[in-house]
Amino acid sequence: MGGFNFGLPDALTQTAKDIDGLFGMVFWITLVVFVLVEGLLAFFLIRYKRKHPDKQGYAIHGSTKAEVIWTLIPALILVFIGVWSSGMVYTIQTPPSDVYEIKVTGMKWAWEFEYPNGAKSYGELHLPKDRNVMFKITSKDVIHSFWIPEFRMKQDAVPGRMTSFTVKLADEVKAGTKLPERIVCAEYCGNNHSKMLANIVIDDKATFDSWVAAEKNRKKTDAASVIQANGCTSCHTIDGGKSAGPTWKGLAGKHDEAYIKESITNPNAKIAEGFQPGMMPAFDKLDEESLNNVVKYIETLK
Repeated sequence: MGGFNFGLPDALTQTAKDIDGLFGMVFWITLVVFVLVEGLLAFFLIRYKRKHPDKQGYAIHGSTKAEVIWTLIPALILVFIGVWSSGMVYTIQTPPSDVYEIKVTGMKWAWEFEYPNGAKSYGELHLPKDRNVMFKITSKDVIHSFWIPEFRMKQDAVPGRMTSFTVKLADEVKAGTKLPERIVCAEYCGNNHSKMLANIVIDDKATFDSWVAAEKNRKKTDAASVIQANGCTSCHTIDGGKSAGPTWKGLAGKHDEAYIKESITNPNAKIAEGFQPGMMPAFDKLDEESLNNVVKYIETLK
């Protein structure tokens, strides 16, 4: 958000700013040392170049004073960097007492966000502007990686394990800011890994509280919510690729609506050629509206 940031995305949290500060400090120290060493090398090559083929250079013996200086200075620089970075790591790993927890669950190939009141959203994360937010991160199936470049955070989402990361948005970040597809999976997890994206919406307190209350009571019968909530794409591809179950692409052209509905609610009634029975659970609890919306979505995959 202004200033020289080495081409990195805008830092939207205080932690991100601190990390950028450490990165910048290490960069400039490294640059100064590089220029100094290479400059001295060029100077000595030119200044002490042999001027006559038969002339021998002076034999120079070691200097204890010089060796102490060029050993002590890098050591002090490394200690300085180590103390700074250790303090930052400790701060990151010690969350404040007043945190708002959001559970993040990765699945093939979507992100599920669960809020403290039980509300869930898929593909879109809402964040309150003025609260410390702790992400509790896990996975339903394989290893994913929860990455938000603007927050300078990347945490693995591992099945059976919960990791956490706490953030607070910087003061200059405005409520109403939307970051499309800025949540990324950074760990290859299968065919649709590159499509495992989610939006971020930043709300003020009143807007956030209103949204999360409404989201809890909203009936999620749209195809995207139903598919993501039930992890359908962990076994079925939408682009014709191979997976544990038949691809959805072109399925409607081979079978009628009744067959597709039966395959969802009673998958062992008819087994697709090349696949084993018992691989898919029965989704016989889906309400009619949800089922119809999923079928309509499958029919669009020509």
